[in-house]
Amino acid sequence: MAEKSILGIDLRVCSVKVVELRRGSRGYILTGWGMEDVPYDLMDKHPEKEVAQAKVLQRILAVNRIRTREAVVVVGGGDVVVRQISMPPVSYAEAKEAIKWKMKDEITYPLEEAVVDFIPISKPVPGKAEIDYLAAVAHKSTINYTLETARMAGLRLAAIIPVPLALKELYRKQLAKGGITSLIYMGRRTINISFLKDGQLQLNREVPLGGEDITKAMTSLLVSEEGRLELKYEEAEKIKREYGIPIDLTTYPKLGDIPISHLQAVVRPALEKVEDEILRTVEYYRGIAGEAVFQKVIITGGASNTPHLLEFLKMGLDMPFETVDPLSEVIVDAKVREKGALTLAAAQLAAALGAAESTYTKGLNLLPEEIRERWRILVRKHFNPIETSIALVLVMVLAYLYLLWQSSSLRGEIAIIKKKIDDLKPRLARLEELEKARREEEGRKGIFQTIESTKIKIPVVMEDISLNVPATVILNSISIVEASRQVRLSGMVFGRGDSPENILSKFIIDLSDAPSFSKVELISATKVEQYAYPAFSFDIVGVARKR
Repeated sequence: MAEKSILGIDLRVCSVKVVELRRGSRGYILTGWGMEDVPYDLMDKHPEKEVAQAKVLQRILAVNRIRTREAVVVVGGGDVVVRQISMPPVSYAEAKEAIKWKMKDEITYPLEEAVVDFIPISKPVPGKAEIDYLAAVAHKSTINYTLETARMAGLRLAAIIPVPLALKELYRKQLAKGGITSLIYMGRRTINISFLKDGQLQLNREVPLGGEDITKAMTSLLVSEEGRLELKYEEAEKIKREYGIPIDLTTYPKLGDIPISHLQAVVRPALEKVEDEILRTVEYYRGIAGEAVFQKVIITGGASNTPHLLEFLKMGLDMPFETVDPLSEVIVDAKVREKGALTLAAAQLAAALGAAESTYTKGLNLLPEEIRERWRILVRKHFNPIETSIALVLVMVLAYLYLLWQSSSLRGEIAIIKKKIDDLKPRLARLEELEKARREEEGRKGIFQTIESTKIKIPVVMEDISLNVPATVILNSISIVEASRQVRLSGMVFGRGDSPENILSKFIIDLSDAPSFSKVELISATKVEQYAYPAFSFDIVGVARKR
Protein backbone atom coordinates (compact mmCIF):
# COMPACT_ATOMS: atom_id res chain seq x y z
CA MET A 1 0.00 0.00 0.00
CA ALA A 2 1.34 3.41 -0.97
CA GLU A 3 2.08 5.91 1.79
CA LYS A 4 1.27 9.61 1.72
CA SER A 5 3.38 11.88 -0.48
CA ILE A 6 6.03 14.24 0.88
CA LEU A 7 7.89 17.19 -0.63
CA GLY A 8 11.68 17.39 -0.55
CA ILE A 9 12.82 21.00 -0.86
CA ASP A 10 16.30 22.52 -1.26
CA LEU A 11 16.34 26.30 -0.62
CA ARG A 12 20.09 26.78 -0.24
CA VAL A 13 21.82 29.87 -1.65
CA CYS A 14 19.25 31.35 -4.06
CA SER A 15 17.80 28.35 -5.85
CA VAL A 16 14.55 26.50 -5.23
CA LYS A 17 14.46 22.77 -5.97
CA VAL A 18 11.37 20.67 -5.27
CA VAL A 19 10.52 16.97 -5.62
CA GLU A 20 7.31 15.16 -4.69
CA LEU A 21 7.88 11.59 -3.51
CA ARG A 22 5.89 8.74 -2.06
CA ARG A 23 6.88 5.25 -1.00
CA GLY A 24 5.12 2.36 -2.68
CA SER A 25 5.45 -1.40 -2.57
CA ARG A 26 8.18 -1.31 -5.26
CA GLY A 27 10.14 1.59 -3.76
CA TYR A 28 10.15 5.37 -3.97
CA ILE A 29 8.00 6.97 -6.68
CA LEU A 30 8.65 10.49 -7.96
CA THR A 31 5.34 12.13 -8.86
CA GLY A 32 6.41 15.74 -9.46
CA TRP A 33 9.38 18.10 -9.55
CA GLY A 34 10.47 21.65 -10.33
CA MET A 35 13.51 23.90 -10.17
CA GLU A 36 14.01 27.65 -10.49
CA ASP A 37 16.49 30.33 -9.36
CA VAL A 38 15.77 33.58 -7.56
CA PRO A 39 18.00 36.64 -8.10
CA TYR A 40 21.41 36.26 -6.44
CA ASP A 41 21.37 39.90 -5.30
CA LEU A 42 18.69 38.87 -2.76
CA MET A 43 21.17 36.54 -1.03
CA ASP A 44 21.51 38.68 2.13
CA LYS A 45 18.24 40.60 1.87
CA HIS A 46 15.52 39.53 4.27
CA PRO A 47 12.59 39.15 3.99
CA GLU A 48 12.88 39.89 0.23
CA LYS A 49 14.69 36.59 -0.38
CA GLU A 50 12.06 34.59 1.51
CA VAL A 51 9.21 36.34 -0.31
CA ALA A 52 10.83 35.55 -3.68
CA GLN A 53 11.47 31.92 -2.73
CA ALA A 54 7.89 31.49 -1.50
CA LYS A 55 6.53 32.84 -4.80
CA VAL A 56 8.78 30.48 -6.75
CA LEU A 57 7.61 27.56 -4.58
CA GLN A 58 3.97 28.42 -5.21
CA ARG A 59 4.64 28.72 -8.95
CA ILE A 60 6.44 25.33 -9.10
CA LEU A 61 3.61 23.62 -7.19
CA ALA A 62 0.94 25.21 -9.40
CA VAL A 63 2.64 24.62 -12.78
CA ASN A 64 3.43 20.98 -11.96
CA ARG A 65 0.04 20.36 -10.30
CA ILE A 66 1.62 19.24 -7.04
CA ARG A 67 -0.96 19.05 -4.26
CA THR A 68 1.20 17.81 -1.39
CA ARG A 69 1.78 20.49 1.25
CA GLU A 70 3.91 18.63 3.83
CA ALA A 71 7.64 19.01 3.28
CA VAL A 72 11.14 18.23 4.49
CA VAL A 73 13.59 21.08 3.79
CA VAL A 74 17.36 20.72 3.51
CA VAL A 75 19.62 23.48 4.89
CA GLY A 76 23.33 24.17 4.59
CA GLY A 77 25.91 26.91 4.86
CA GLY A 78 28.65 27.99 7.20
CA ASP A 79 26.35 28.17 10.23
CA VAL A 80 25.13 24.56 9.85
CA VAL A 81 27.45 22.08 11.55
CA VAL A 82 27.11 18.29 11.83
CA ARG A 83 29.48 16.33 14.07
CA GLN A 84 29.86 12.90 15.66
CA ILE A 85 30.38 13.14 19.42
CA SER A 86 31.38 10.39 21.84
CA MET A 87 30.44 10.60 25.54
CA PRO A 88 30.01 8.33 28.55
CA PRO A 89 26.45 6.96 29.00
CA VAL A 90 24.23 9.60 30.66
CA SER A 91 20.53 10.48 30.76
CA TYR A 92 18.85 12.24 27.85
CA ALA A 93 18.72 15.57 29.67
CA GLU A 94 22.40 15.36 30.64
CA ALA A 95 23.39 14.34 27.12
CA LYS A 96 21.39 17.26 25.72
CA GLU A 97 23.24 19.80 27.87
CA ALA A 98 26.65 18.18 27.34
CA ILE A 99 26.21 18.09 23.55
CA LYS A 100 25.15 21.74 23.47
CA TRP A 101 28.27 22.56 25.47
CA LYS A 102 30.49 20.59 23.07
CA MET A 103 28.92 22.10 19.95
CA LYS A 104 29.62 25.57 21.32
CA ASP A 105 33.23 25.24 20.14
CA GLU A 106 32.10 24.34 16.59
CA ILE A 107 30.08 27.49 15.93
CA THR A 108 30.91 31.19 15.56
CA TYR A 109 27.71 32.51 17.13
CA PRO A 110 26.35 32.40 20.71
CA LEU A 111 24.83 29.12 21.83
CA GLU A 112 21.63 31.00 22.71
CA GLU A 113 21.16 31.69 18.99
CA ALA A 114 21.58 28.03 18.01
CA VAL A 115 19.09 25.26 17.27
CA VAL A 116 20.57 21.89 18.29
CA ASP A 117 19.37 18.32 17.82
CA PHE A 118 21.07 14.97 18.38
CA ILE A 119 20.45 11.24 18.21
CA PRO A 120 22.42 8.26 19.58
CA ILE A 121 24.01 6.20 16.78
CA SER A 122 25.43 3.43 18.98
CA LYS A 123 24.32 1.47 22.01
CA PRO A 124 26.13 0.81 25.30
CA VAL A 125 28.58 -2.07 24.80
CA PRO A 126 30.32 -3.93 27.63
CA GLY A 127 33.93 -2.81 27.75
CA LYS A 128 33.24 0.42 25.86
CA ALA A 129 33.01 3.47 28.07
CA GLU A 130 31.37 5.80 25.54
CA ILE A 131 28.29 6.13 23.33
CA ASP A 132 28.42 7.81 19.90
CA TYR A 133 25.96 10.60 19.12
CA LEU A 134 25.28 12.46 15.88
CA ALA A 135 24.61 16.15 16.53
CA ALA A 136 23.61 19.04 14.29
CA VAL A 137 23.42 22.77 14.95
CA ALA A 138 22.17 25.72 12.91
CA HIS A 139 21.68 29.41 13.58
CA LYS A 140 18.13 30.34 14.57
CA SER A 141 17.96 32.84 11.71
CA THR A 142 18.55 30.06 9.15
CA ILE A 143 15.73 28.00 10.68
CA ASN A 144 13.41 30.99 11.03
CA TYR A 145 13.97 32.07 7.41
CA THR A 146 13.14 28.52 6.31
CA LEU A 147 9.98 28.48 8.44
CA GLU A 148 8.91 31.86 7.10
CA THR A 149 9.39 30.78 3.48
CA ALA A 150 7.33 27.62 4.10
CA ARG A 151 4.60 29.63 5.85
CA MET A 152 4.29 32.13 2.98
CA ALA A 153 4.20 29.26 0.47
CA GLY A 154 1.43 27.50 2.42
CA LEU A 155 3.53 24.47 3.43
CA ARG A 156 3.73 22.42 6.64
CA LEU A 157 7.24 21.34 7.62
CA ALA A 158 7.77 17.81 8.87
CA ALA A 159 11.53 18.28 9.31
CA ILE A 160 14.55 20.46 8.55
CA ILE A 161 17.72 18.45 7.94
CA PRO A 162 21.35 19.28 7.00
CA VAL A 163 22.73 18.51 3.52
CA PRO A 164 24.99 15.56 4.52
CA LEU A 165 22.09 13.65 6.09
CA ALA A 166 19.95 14.13 2.97
CA LEU A 167 22.79 12.78 0.79
CA LYS A 168 23.40 9.91 3.19
CA GLU A 169 19.75 8.90 2.89
CA LEU A 170 19.78 9.21 -0.91
CA TYR A 171 22.93 7.09 -1.37
CA ARG A 172 22.35 4.67 1.54
CA LYS A 173 22.59 1.62 -0.77
CA GLN A 174 25.84 2.86 -2.35
CA LEU A 175 27.69 3.44 0.95
CA ALA A 176 30.71 1.18 1.34
CA LYS A 177 30.09 -1.63 3.83
CA GLY A 178 32.93 -1.93 6.31
CA GLY A 179 34.76 1.04 4.79
CA ILE A 180 34.80 4.79 4.22
CA THR A 181 32.68 6.67 1.70
CA SER A 182 32.91 10.36 0.88
CA LEU A 183 29.82 12.19 -0.41
CA ILE A 184 30.50 15.48 -2.22
CA TYR A 185 27.77 17.86 -3.39
CA MET A 186 29.31 20.42 -5.76
CA GLY A 187 26.85 23.16 -6.56
CA ARG A 188 27.09 26.50 -8.25
CA ARG A 189 28.62 28.34 -5.28
CA THR A 190 29.34 25.74 -2.54
CA ILE A 191 30.92 22.31 -2.11
CA ASN A 192 29.60 20.14 0.74
CA ILE A 193 32.02 17.35 1.73
CA SER A 194 31.09 14.45 4.04
CA PHE A 195 32.88 11.36 5.28
CA LEU A 196 30.99 8.26 6.41
CA LYS A 197 32.39 5.11 7.96
CA ASP A 198 30.25 1.99 8.06
CA GLY A 199 27.31 4.17 7.04
CA GLN A 200 27.70 6.66 9.91
CA LEU A 201 28.56 10.31 9.28
CA GLN A 202 31.86 11.25 10.94
CA LEU A 203 32.75 14.66 9.48
CA ASN A 204 31.14 17.31 7.28
CA ARG A 205 32.52 20.56 5.86
CA GLU A 206 31.09 23.14 3.46
CA VAL A 207 33.43 25.17 1.23
CA PRO A 208 32.39 28.45 -0.46
CA LEU A 209 33.51 27.31 -3.94
CA GLY A 210 31.60 25.86 -6.84
CA GLY A 211 31.00 25.63 -10.55
CA GLU A 212 30.58 29.39 -10.84
CA ASP A 213 34.25 29.89 -9.89
CA ILE A 214 35.27 27.75 -12.89
CA THR A 215 33.02 29.78 -15.19
CA LYS A 216 34.41 33.09 -13.89
CA ALA A 217 37.97 31.84 -14.45
CA MET A 218 37.11 31.13 -18.09
CA THR A 219 36.16 34.80 -18.57
CA SER A 220 39.77 35.91 -17.95
CA LEU A 221 41.75 37.64 -20.71
CA LEU A 222 42.94 35.18 -23.38
CA VAL A 223 45.98 36.04 -25.53
CA SER A 224 46.66 34.50 -28.94
CA GLU A 225 48.52 35.36 -32.13
CA GLU A 226 45.33 36.98 -33.42
CA GLY A 227 45.09 39.28 -30.39
CA ARG A 228 43.33 39.39 -27.04
CA LEU A 229 39.91 37.93 -26.27
CA GLU A 230 37.61 38.04 -23.26
CA LEU A 231 34.65 35.67 -22.98
CA LYS A 232 31.39 36.91 -21.55
CA TYR A 233 30.03 35.00 -18.55
CA GLU A 234 27.19 33.49 -20.61
CA GLU A 235 29.65 32.34 -23.31
CA ALA A 236 31.98 30.77 -20.73
CA GLU A 237 29.05 29.00 -19.00
CA LYS A 238 27.86 27.59 -22.33
CA ILE A 239 31.36 26.31 -23.20
CA LYS A 240 31.71 24.75 -19.73
CA ARG A 241 28.32 23.02 -19.93
CA GLU A 242 28.71 21.74 -23.53
CA TYR A 243 32.43 20.96 -23.79
CA GLY A 244 33.65 20.97 -20.17
CA ILE A 245 37.09 21.94 -18.98
CA PRO A 246 40.07 21.63 -21.35
CA ILE A 247 42.30 18.87 -19.96
CA ASP A 248 43.54 17.15 -23.11
CA LEU A 249 44.24 19.78 -25.80
CA THR A 250 44.42 17.14 -28.51
CA THR A 251 40.82 15.98 -28.01
CA TYR A 252 39.20 19.24 -26.90
CA PRO A 253 37.16 20.75 -29.79
CA LYS A 254 38.32 23.87 -31.61
CA LEU A 255 36.23 26.90 -30.63
CA GLY A 256 36.82 29.49 -33.33
CA ASP A 257 39.36 32.15 -32.30
CA ILE A 258 39.48 30.99 -28.68
CA PRO A 259 43.04 29.80 -27.82
CA ILE A 260 42.38 26.49 -26.05
CA SER A 261 45.85 26.37 -24.46
CA HIS A 262 45.27 29.76 -22.85
CA LEU A 263 41.75 28.74 -21.83
CA GLN A 264 43.32 25.74 -20.10
CA ALA A 265 45.85 28.00 -18.37
CA VAL A 266 43.28 30.46 -16.96
CA VAL A 267 40.84 27.81 -15.75
CA ARG A 268 43.47 25.63 -14.07
CA PRO A 269 43.92 27.82 -10.92
CA ALA A 270 40.18 27.59 -10.18
CA LEU A 271 40.26 23.80 -10.64
CA GLU A 272 43.32 23.52 -8.44
CA LYS A 273 41.59 25.58 -5.76
CA VAL A 274 38.71 23.08 -5.75
CA GLU A 275 41.22 20.26 -5.66
CA ASP A 276 43.14 21.88 -2.77
CA GLU A 277 40.00 22.37 -0.65
CA ILE A 278 38.95 18.75 -1.10
CA LEU A 279 42.48 17.57 -0.29
CA ARG A 280 42.67 19.83 2.79
CA THR A 281 39.39 18.38 4.07
CA VAL A 282 40.58 14.84 3.39
CA GLU A 283 43.84 15.44 5.28
CA TYR A 284 41.94 16.97 8.20
CA TYR A 285 39.71 13.89 8.33
CA ARG A 286 42.72 11.59 8.23
CA GLY A 287 44.21 13.57 11.11
CA ILE A 288 41.10 12.75 13.15
CA ALA A 289 40.33 9.21 11.98
CA GLY A 290 43.86 8.01 11.33
CA GLU A 291 45.09 6.56 8.04
CA ALA A 292 41.86 6.39 6.02
CA VAL A 293 41.37 4.47 2.77
CA PHE A 294 38.37 5.57 0.71
CA GLN A 295 36.37 2.81 -0.95
CA LYS A 296 34.11 5.31 -2.74
CA VAL A 297 33.95 9.04 -3.41
CA ILE A 298 30.51 9.88 -4.82
CA ILE A 299 30.18 13.36 -6.33
CA THR A 300 26.84 14.98 -7.21
CA GLY A 301 25.32 18.44 -7.56
CA GLY A 302 24.94 20.60 -10.66
CA ALA A 303 28.67 21.26 -11.10
CA SER A 304 29.38 17.51 -11.15
CA ASN A 305 27.80 17.41 -14.63
CA THR A 306 30.72 19.46 -16.03
CA PRO A 307 32.47 17.32 -18.68
CA HIS A 308 36.04 16.24 -17.76
CA LEU A 309 35.74 17.52 -14.13
CA LEU A 310 35.63 13.98 -12.76
CA GLU A 311 38.69 13.08 -14.85
CA PHE A 312 40.61 16.08 -13.49
CA LEU A 313 39.78 15.25 -9.85
CA LYS A 314 40.69 11.58 -10.31
CA MET A 315 44.09 12.49 -11.76
CA GLY A 316 44.86 15.22 -9.21
CA LEU A 317 43.68 13.53 -6.00
CA ASP A 318 44.17 9.86 -6.86
CA MET A 319 40.82 8.96 -5.27
CA PRO A 320 38.03 6.68 -6.56
CA PHE A 321 35.62 9.41 -7.73
CA GLU A 322 32.36 8.30 -9.31
CA THR A 323 28.93 9.67 -10.10
CA VAL A 324 25.74 7.81 -9.19
CA ASP A 325 22.43 8.73 -10.79
CA PRO A 326 20.23 10.09 -7.96
CA LEU A 327 17.22 8.62 -9.74
CA SER A 328 18.69 5.11 -9.97
CA GLU A 329 16.60 3.88 -7.00
CA VAL A 330 13.53 6.00 -7.84
CA ILE A 331 10.58 5.12 -10.08
CA VAL A 332 9.48 8.12 -12.17
CA ASP A 333 5.69 8.26 -12.44
CA ALA A 334 4.33 8.20 -15.98
CA LYS A 335 2.48 11.50 -15.36
CA VAL A 336 5.67 13.43 -14.56
CA ARG A 337 6.29 16.24 -17.04
CA GLU A 338 9.58 17.00 -18.84
CA LYS A 339 11.31 13.69 -18.17
CA GLY A 340 14.28 14.68 -20.34
CA ALA A 341 14.88 17.83 -18.32
CA LEU A 342 14.49 15.78 -15.12
CA THR A 343 17.30 13.46 -16.20
CA LEU A 344 19.59 16.44 -16.84
CA ALA A 345 18.67 18.08 -13.52
CA ALA A 346 18.89 14.91 -11.41
CA ALA A 347 22.28 15.77 -9.86
CA GLN A 348 21.01 19.23 -8.85
CA LEU A 349 17.98 17.61 -7.19
CA ALA A 350 20.07 15.16 -5.14
CA ALA A 351 19.69 16.98 -1.79
CA ALA A 352 15.95 17.51 -2.30
CA LEU A 353 15.49 13.81 -3.15
CA GLY A 354 17.41 12.76 -0.04
CA ALA A 355 15.36 15.14 2.10
CA ALA A 356 12.12 13.58 0.86
CA GLU A 357 13.38 10.04 1.45
CA SER A 358 14.53 10.94 4.99
CA THR A 359 10.93 11.39 6.13
CA TYR A 360 10.56 7.60 6.25
CA THR A 361 13.46 7.16 8.69
CA LYS A 362 13.94 8.59 12.17
CA GLY A 363 16.86 10.97 12.31
CA LEU A 364 18.01 14.48 13.15
CA ASN A 365 15.45 17.25 12.88
CA LEU A 366 16.32 20.94 13.30
CA LEU A 367 12.70 22.00 13.60
CA PRO A 368 12.24 23.90 16.90
CA GLU A 369 10.79 21.73 19.68
CA GLU A 370 7.63 23.83 19.94
CA ILE A 371 6.80 22.88 16.36
CA ARG A 372 7.81 19.24 16.59
CA GLU A 373 5.72 18.70 19.77
CA ARG A 374 2.43 19.96 18.38
CA TRP A 375 0.47 17.68 20.70
CA ARG A 376 1.07 20.06 23.59
CA ILE A 377 -0.56 22.86 21.61
CA LEU A 378 -3.48 20.60 20.76
CA VAL A 379 -3.96 19.73 24.43
CA ARG A 380 -4.13 23.40 25.38
CA LYS A 381 -6.51 24.14 22.50
CA HIS A 382 -9.06 21.30 22.84
CA PHE A 383 -9.24 20.66 26.60
CA ASN A 384 -11.23 22.71 29.09
CA PRO A 385 -8.76 24.61 31.30
CA ILE A 386 -10.81 24.06 34.53
CA GLU A 387 -11.20 20.31 33.98
CA THR A 388 -7.56 20.00 32.99
CA SER A 389 -6.46 21.92 36.10
CA ILE A 390 -8.54 19.70 38.41
CA ALA A 391 -7.12 16.57 36.79
CA LEU A 392 -3.60 17.88 37.13
CA VAL A 393 -4.16 18.66 40.81
CA LEU A 394 -5.42 15.12 41.45
CA VAL A 395 -2.46 13.64 39.60
CA MET A 396 -0.06 15.82 41.58
CA VAL A 397 -1.65 14.76 44.89
CA LEU A 398 -1.36 11.09 43.97
CA ALA A 399 2.20 11.59 42.80
CA TYR A 400 3.05 13.39 46.04
CA LEU A 401 1.66 10.54 48.14
CA TYR A 402 3.57 8.02 46.05
CA LEU A 403 6.80 10.00 46.35
CA LEU A 404 6.30 10.43 50.07
CA TRP A 405 5.85 6.68 50.46
CA GLN A 406 9.11 5.95 48.58
CA SER A 407 11.08 8.97 49.78
CA SER A 408 13.60 7.01 51.78
CA SER A 409 14.68 4.82 48.86
CA LEU A 410 14.56 7.67 46.37
CA ARG A 411 16.89 9.85 48.45
CA GLY A 412 19.51 7.14 48.26
CA GLU A 413 19.09 6.79 44.49
CA ILE A 414 19.29 10.56 44.05
CA ALA A 415 22.54 10.64 45.98
CA ILE A 416 23.98 7.91 43.73
CA ILE A 417 22.88 9.78 40.60
CA LYS A 418 24.40 13.03 41.86
CA LYS A 419 27.67 11.22 42.53
CA LYS A 420 27.69 9.84 38.98
CA ILE A 421 27.09 13.32 37.60
CA ASP A 422 29.93 14.73 39.71
CA ASP A 423 32.21 11.92 38.49
CA LEU A 424 31.40 12.75 34.88
CA LYS A 425 32.19 16.47 35.14
CA PRO A 426 36.01 16.03 35.38
CA ARG A 427 35.89 13.63 32.40
CA LEU A 428 34.07 16.18 30.31
CA ALA A 429 36.54 18.86 31.34
CA ARG A 430 39.44 16.57 30.44
CA LEU A 431 37.82 15.80 27.07
CA GLU A 432 37.57 19.52 26.35
CA GLU A 433 41.27 20.02 27.19
CA LEU A 434 42.31 17.14 24.92
CA GLU A 435 40.15 18.39 22.05
CA LYS A 436 41.53 21.91 22.44
CA ALA A 437 45.13 20.62 22.40
CA ARG A 438 44.39 18.51 19.31
CA ARG A 439 42.90 21.47 17.44
CA GLU A 440 45.88 23.66 18.33
CA GLU A 441 48.32 21.00 17.09
CA GLU A 442 46.39 20.56 13.84
CA GLY A 443 46.35 24.33 13.39
CA ARG A 444 50.13 24.52 13.75
CA LYS A 445 50.62 21.68 11.27
CA GLY A 446 48.28 23.38 8.82
CA ILE A 447 50.22 26.66 9.03
CA PHE A 448 53.57 24.95 8.37
CA GLN A 449 52.13 22.96 5.47
CA THR A 450 50.57 26.08 3.96
CA ILE A 451 53.85 28.02 4.18
CA GLU A 452 55.82 25.15 2.63
CA SER A 453 53.28 24.62 -0.17
CA THR A 454 53.26 28.29 -1.19
CA LYS A 455 57.04 28.66 -1.66
CA ILE A 456 58.16 29.20 -5.23
CA LYS A 457 60.37 26.48 -6.73
CA ILE A 458 62.98 28.91 -8.05
CA PRO A 459 65.22 26.23 -9.68
CA VAL A 460 62.21 24.82 -11.54
CA VAL A 461 61.13 28.31 -12.66
CA MET A 462 64.65 29.10 -13.91
CA GLU A 463 64.85 25.76 -15.72
CA ASP A 464 61.53 26.40 -17.53
CA ILE A 465 62.74 29.88 -18.53
CA SER A 466 66.04 28.56 -19.87
CA LEU A 467 64.33 25.74 -21.80
CA ASN A 468 61.88 28.09 -23.52
CA VAL A 469 63.93 31.27 -24.14
CA PRO A 470 64.58 31.69 -27.92
CA ALA A 471 68.12 32.20 -29.23
CA THR A 472 67.28 35.73 -30.38
CA VAL A 473 66.05 36.81 -26.94
CA ILE A 474 68.47 38.35 -24.45
CA LEU A 475 67.26 38.53 -20.84
CA ASN A 476 68.61 41.54 -18.96
CA SER A 477 66.95 40.81 -15.62
CA ILE A 478 64.81 38.23 -13.82
CA SER A 479 63.08 39.24 -10.59
CA ILE A 480 60.95 37.03 -8.35
CA VAL A 481 58.53 38.30 -5.69
CA GLU A 482 57.71 35.50 -3.24
CA ALA A 483 54.64 37.16 -1.67
CA SER A 484 52.73 37.64 -4.94
CA ARG A 485 54.41 34.67 -6.73
CA GLN A 486 55.31 37.11 -9.52
CA VAL A 487 58.19 36.46 -11.93
CA ARG A 488 59.27 39.48 -14.02
CA LEU A 489 61.48 39.13 -17.11
CA SER A 490 63.10 42.12 -18.90
CA GLY A 491 65.21 41.96 -22.05
CA MET A 492 65.61 42.40 -25.79
CA VAL A 493 64.26 40.39 -28.75
CA PHE A 494 65.89 40.56 -32.20
CA GLY A 495 64.19 39.70 -35.47
CA ARG A 496 66.49 37.11 -36.99
CA GLY A 497 64.74 34.43 -39.01
CA ASP A 498 61.32 35.76 -37.98
CA SER A 499 59.80 39.05 -36.82
CA PRO A 500 60.58 40.08 -33.24
CA GLU A 501 56.82 40.26 -32.57
CA ASN A 502 56.30 36.59 -33.51
CA ILE A 503 59.37 35.47 -31.57
CA LEU A 504 58.18 37.32 -28.45
CA SER A 505 54.61 36.01 -28.79
CA LYS A 506 55.86 32.41 -29.11
CA PHE A 507 58.11 32.92 -26.07
CA ILE A 508 55.10 34.05 -24.00
CA ILE A 509 52.96 31.10 -25.18
CA ASP A 510 55.74 28.61 -24.42
CA LEU A 511 56.14 30.05 -20.91
CA SER A 512 52.36 29.85 -20.37
CA ASP A 513 52.49 26.10 -21.17
CA ALA A 514 55.49 25.55 -18.88
CA PRO A 515 54.65 23.49 -15.73
CA SER A 516 55.91 26.14 -13.31
CA PHE A 517 53.79 29.03 -14.65
CA SER A 518 50.01 29.47 -14.24
CA LYS A 519 49.76 32.79 -16.04
CA VAL A 520 52.11 34.85 -18.29
CA GLU A 521 51.38 38.33 -19.65
CA LEU A 522 53.23 40.87 -21.78
CA ILE A 523 53.46 44.17 -19.86
CA SER A 524 55.28 46.30 -22.43
CA ALA A 525 57.19 46.05 -25.73
CA THR A 526 59.11 49.02 -27.17
CA LYS A 527 60.74 49.13 -30.59
CA VAL A 528 64.48 49.91 -30.55
CA GLU A 529 65.99 51.51 -33.66
CA GLN A 530 69.72 51.46 -32.89
CA TYR A 531 70.42 47.86 -33.96
CA ALA A 532 71.03 46.39 -37.38
CA TYR A 533 68.21 43.86 -36.86
CA PRO A 534 64.64 44.79 -35.91
CA ALA A 535 64.52 44.78 -32.10
CA PHE A 536 62.12 45.31 -29.21
CA SER A 537 62.77 45.80 -25.52
CA PHE A 538 60.13 44.04 -23.43
CA ASP A 539 58.80 43.33 -19.95
CA ILE A 540 56.96 40.07 -19.18
CA VAL A 541 55.23 39.19 -15.92
CA GLY A 542 54.27 35.65 -15.00
CA VAL A 543 52.68 34.01 -11.96
CA ALA A 544 54.45 30.95 -10.57
CA ARG A 545 52.16 27.95 -10.12
CA LYS A 546 51.46 26.64 -6.65
CA ARG A 547 52.79 23.20 -5.79
